[in-house]
Amino acid sequence: MKRFYKDVSVLKQGKMYVVLLDGKTIKTPQKSLCLLPTRAMADAVAKEWEDQDKDIDPVSMPITKMINTAIDRVAVRRSEITTELVNFAGSDQICYRADNPQELVELQNKIWNPLSRRMLEIHNIELKFTTGIVFQEQDPKHLLKIRKLIEDIEDYALMAFYGMATVCGSITIGLNLFEGHISTDEAWEAGHLDENFQVLKWGRDQDADDRRANLKDELENSVRFLSLCK
Repeated sequence: MKRFYKDVSVLKQGKMYVVLLDGKTIKTPQKSLCLLPTRAMADAVAKEWEDQDKDIDPVSMPITKMINTAIDRVAVRRSEITTELVNFAGSDQICYRADNPQELVELQNKIWNPLSRRMLEIHNIELKFTTGIVFQEQDPKHLLKIRKLIEDIEDYALMAFYGMATVCGSITIGLNLFEGHISTDEAWEAGHLDENFQVLKWGRDQDADDRRANLKDELENSVRFLSLCK
């Protein structure tokens, strides 16, 4: 799409903010008004539009994309997304442990166990572990606690949490990151521990590296998005 506007500005509208292109408010793909919860987020979205050249490149506008998804998908499908995340918790990757090699077993215990302990200490949530890939059914009472935590997250922040949990393959890792207990790099290492271990053992692959780079960008954008919500 060709750039069709010259001026980009930000306007406060009630308790929210909007971004204007030549005086017209931007909208989501579903034609909803793009309301932004903070001035920081509005400024970030405005900068993405301002930075476009002759052609608009959606790939270079991750915050705008996440806002669109938060409004068009999260806000109108909260129940489905909450259920999806709770089901995701039922197959949290940190619950599936290796039984060999010993080096990997020790690495999983070192990185993952403190995150699980914090879930128990802070939220009284305890997920069951197993070795191998046979499905481990979780206690419904603990999954219900996870559901209640998710239901308390507002729409925009839930967009960020969804990205954190899915990129890391774990509700446990995602929640530790979301609550500021670990850094983005620590979450990345925890979420891709097995894969990183295999890379160290067997070497790199360009296609895999490209995929991992895209996922790392997605995680970093989710963390940035959360910071802009505050």
